[in-house]
Amino acid sequence: MLIGVACLILLSALSFGEESLFTVDMVQRPFVKKVLNFIETNREKIIEEWIFLTEIPSPSGFEEKRAVFMKKQFEAAGLDDVFIDQAGNVVGIWLGTERGKKIVVPAHMDTVFQDLWEIKVKREGNVLKAPGVGDDTAGLIHLIWSVRALKSAGFNPENNYYFVATVGEELGFVGMRAFMENNPEKIDLVIALDGDLGGVHYGALGFGGGRVVYRGPGAHTMLSRGIPNPNLAVAKAIERLYRIKLFSEPLEKWAVLNIGKIGGGKVQNAVSQESFFTIDLRSPDEGELKRVQKEIKTICRDVAEEEGVEVDIDLNEQARAHQIPGARDSFLIKTVVDILEHLNVQNIKVDPLGSTDANVGIEMGILSVNLGRTYGRFKPSLEEEADIDGLFLALKQICLLFVCLN
Repeated sequence: MLIGVACLILLSALSFGEESLFTVDMVQRPFVKKVLNFIETNREKIIEEWIFLTEIPSPSGFEEKRAVFMKKQFEAAGLDDVFIDQAGNVVGIWLGTERGKKIVVPAHMDTVFQDLWEIKVKREGNVLKAPGVGDDTAGLIHLIWSVRALKSAGFNPENNYYFVATVGEELGFVGMRAFMENNPEKIDLVIALDGDLGGVHYGALGFGGGRVVYRGPGAHTMLSRGIPNPNLAVAKAIERLYRIKLFSEPLEKWAVLNIGKIGGGKVQNAVSQESFFTIDLRSPDEGELKRVQKEIKTICRDVAEEEGVEVDIDLNEQARAHQIPGARDSFLIKTVVDILEHLNVQNIKVDPLGSTDANVGIEMGILSVNLGRTYGRFKPSLEEEADIDGLFLALKQICLLFVCLN
């Protein structure tokens, strides 16, 4: 019995006893002041490069032009090894020591706008406006300028850093997954750059949605009495799906469901032969995903039987939720929060609801975090906006984190 209690105490200490690496005194070091001053004195150059990079179209699968730009910038910044891997990711390695950790820092090159080939950024006061300006072009700017800022002050990293401009993040972390699976090195930490400043994600959302299709014989309106109608099945199913109990707290059990698209039928004066709807289902808890998926299947099949129609249910069983025990109280998350508080960042949100390249690290059991790269609005949309001051605050955030980890 005493041995069991001792083991529990030890496990508790290992999971929850870690401390932040950040101290206020650290910011007063001459070296750190040089880093932060470099960021401010290069403000217009950074904004100019941010605009230039945003205006390079980069739909998922067509990231080549941005990749060429990123490779040149990594080389110009003086990283030790720069290359484009087989997946199309741009990798820049900054070597540290054999004793140091191996840390991957990804930001994604692709945007959600698949048919957008001309982009023009508008600058209005403290805001840049253009599709993709924040998500995730701002993250790419952090990759480039954090290296420049640290090198300008003579930073000699203890750790080995892999800066990775990834492809296909919007398609399910394709590039990041390829990099992590093909990298022979054992990775210790992942620090992804995506989302809004103040957001700190330490867990990986699972995605359990998909598509439901109902089919029937169809008929002209004049002959439609008693004919099974897939549209009615869609309506009934959707109404019942929104009755499913979903937890809003605790965050570890949180889940959300949304019917994103519906459609069916060919003409106004006939019963639809095929109708469909799509479901977006997300949760950081794999058990919750499975529970809700089971209810979705039961509801949709029950409706099909009641209405006399056929049903096909295709739900995502692969994008699972992952959490690392103790991550919330790890040195990494505590350090990030302390840095954000020191920078007076408002509305800090620490949660397990990540949906970024950091998810891949979490899936592999690697302590990972996603950090915001500026404040944004109206994303993802053609009216997307990004805050200029927010980018510089976030750039200081990542540089201070690198200093803390050294």
